Amino acid sequence: MLIVMSEKKFAAFIVTYNRPDILMDTIQMMLDQTRPPDKLLIVDNNDNNDTKNKLAQLYPNVAHLWVGHNSGFAGGGNIGLETLAKEGYEWVLWADDNDPPYTNDTFEKLLKLADSYGSECGQVGVVGHKINKRTGLLRRTTNEELEKGEYLEVDTIGGGMIKIIRGASVLKGIKPTAKLFFGFEDLDHDLQQKKAGYKILVHSGLFLDLRKKWNRMSVNRARLGKKDEGVLWRDYYSIRNSLLVMVRNGYYSAFFSLLFVWIGKSLLSFKHGFRYGAKVCTNTFRAIRDFGIGRWYVRYLPGGPVKPRKYTQS
Repeated sequence: MLIVMSEKKFAAFIVTYNRPDILMDTIQMMLDQTRPPDKLLIVDNNDNNDTKNKLAQLYPNVAHLWVGHNSGFAGGGNIGLETLAKEGYEWVLWADDNDPPYTNDTFEKLLKLADSYGSECGQVGVVGHKINKRTGLLRRTTNEELEKGEYLEVDTIGGGMIKIIRGASVLKGIKPTAKLFFGFEDLDHDLQQKKAGYKILVHSGLFLDLRKKWNRMSVNRARLGKKDEGVLWRDYYSIRNSLLVMVRNGYYSAFFSLLFVWIGKSLLSFKHGFRYGAKVCTNTFRAIRDFGIGRWYVRYLPGGPVKPRKYTQS
């Protein structure tokens, strides 16, 4: 009697929110990989059917899961990882809708690295760094470190940097914290993996090739400038969530260091005008307050939190 084994080696999911055209391009680039996913799932944070309808038209074989509210990259990551790990997939890619693979063999190379390392490998990716436990800041991986071998162990792989996660670690309860919504959810997840004894690896060749492509072989220090007021909401989540991650992992020196940095940056923003400075300071102190009192919005709006609804898969 012939026994047919189901192939559940590698699945991928993409978290998306109101960007169907960008999403379609990313889907095609994933399907064009030399080693495409055995299953591709779209975790849809939209509040309409645009993405679902476009998928049905262009990619009917791609699975669709409608969350029912904007759960953010953290909430969508939690849902996607749990869904595919419970389905039995050994490796799961956690991706955003505008983060396609950088080469046509990215997945193939990363899975080969994951399998060659053994069961201690909890995650592989393209770009990663180590964290300074005193300051809470990431230390840039040097070119020299990458040139020493095929892979390098790091503390975290950033969101959008092709994070492929071992499904077994998800089944042990290691998942993104959904209430973070957006910002530092990747670091939060990765430090959980490290605590559990897993290794996080980046592929040195892919990392170096990407630096060359982006002309990032040398470091250019970023200058503190005026941000577009339309993106200040991102800082709210970054401040609130970074403080939680530092405390959760016992990095108390880093907690106070980041607190000082965030407040200092807010005060310096007054050089761009009183109105702008007041807006930045209000945003910063609201984030610090909400962290302190444990207020975790599903998404931040002046009118308050948006309550989540049940999600459905089709």
